[in-house]
Amino acid sequence: MKIVYITQRLPFGTGETFVVPEVQALLDAGHEVRIVPRISREPVIHDDVSALLPRTCRLPGAFRIATALAAQLARDPRGTLQMFWALRHTRPLWRAILNSRATVHGIWVGQMAKAWGAQHIHAHWSYLTATLAMSASTVTKIPWSFTAHRYDIVRNNLLAQKLRSARFGRFISQETLAMGRSLVPPDAMARAILLHMGVVLPGLPEGRAPQRARPIVLCPARLIPVKGQTYLLDAAAHLRQRGVVFDLWLAGDGPDQSRLTRKIEELGLAASVRMLGMVPHAELLRLYREQAVDCVVLPSLDLGHHVHEGISVALMEAMAHGIPTIGTSTGGLPELLGGGAGLVVPPADAGVLAEALQRVLGSARLRSDLARAGRRRIEEEFEVGAITRELVRGFDGILPPDRRRKPGHYSLPERRLQPERRSAGGRNAPALTTFLN
Repeated sequence: MKIVYITQRLPFGTGETFVVPEVQALLDAGHEVRIVPRISREPVIHDDVSALLPRTCRLPGAFRIATALAAQLARDPRGTLQMFWALRHTRPLWRAILNSRATVHGIWVGQMAKAWGAQHIHAHWSYLTATLAMSASTVTKIPWSFTAHRYDIVRNNLLAQKLRSARFGRFISQETLAMGRSLVPPDAMARAILLHMGVVLPGLPEGRAPQRARPIVLCPARLIPVKGQTYLLDAAAHLRQRGVVFDLWLAGDGPDQSRLTRKIEELGLAASVRMLGMVPHAELLRLYREQAVDCVVLPSLDLGHHVHEGISVALMEAMAHGIPTIGTSTGGLPELLGGGAGLVVPPADAGVLAEALQRVLGSARLRSDLARAGRRRIEEEFEVGAITRELVRGFDGILPPDRRRKPGHYSLPERRLQPERRSAGGRNAPALTTFLN
């Protein structure tokens, strides 16, 4: 199948690394993929996109875009004007300007896709990339679909209209699917499916994980408030007071860097906390593959108004490599980690986070149990090859009905389980403990 795959920036810039395994899986399965980033001004940062670069088609300059628009107006003036008239439903109304620009770009992409012989158009994000893809499909009749993540659902940029136009809209977690249902009428949501993002399932290293005198905890996340690193630093300070020795690595960059740096100094953690900056994706995977870290933590927050964690691919990748994980009960993280695949703690609670870290770092048995359970969760629900095969079935118009009706396997009731007070490594201690709000 020939697939046009529209991204926000990938393969350029620092984001959307979660798209790389999916595109690579499509290529490995023999499909032809042409990637169209909506924005391509940034340099290539990631070191695992070399296979994507020759398949990338940048949007052209204003003259060629205007030429494509003029040709479409000449060919179908009424249909073209109706396509723009439909944008009047955009809310807030000023966003119609952005949608109009994306629609013009989509006309060019549609003409390119038709000339190439594309059989399907897929967009990541239901915001402007989906507007572009919907336009491309409208002018060519090539079927299209989109993957919705989180912030793009919250913006609700013609989401119902896009669902009605698309072959399907893919929501990547139960939580985001529920968000869609709260915003979109049932007739439009009939085209929504639940299909996770996937990660590569690597071979596991032979032998036991190394026993370091100073265990290493990694937090791979942008330095922004919603990621909650400030509470992780508070937890590290609690553990230092208890005499628990470990190193904490923060992998990521962002606007909170200076604030977090000051907090590290204020808490006296400079000797045990390293800020790694933006770590290329392949380098992060190398750390997992070589068992260079003992635990991966994502202390995400819920800032209200649907500003919270989605379903973290960063944690999925650690779990796939057999690295124990800790996350918070926000967004889609309970869906990923619940049922014992990882430890789930309340957000914004440094004390409980410190207790979870101490249990993991202090018990080789618990780390082993978490590693096995996390790996099994990825094998069963998040392996990219299986997910991509199902995605292609959707491209072909074969949508499994149980994906529309059935909730995912790992939803958890809202309850709080008290942490086990007995020795984590003792015979009677449970192998896995979940903390929930």
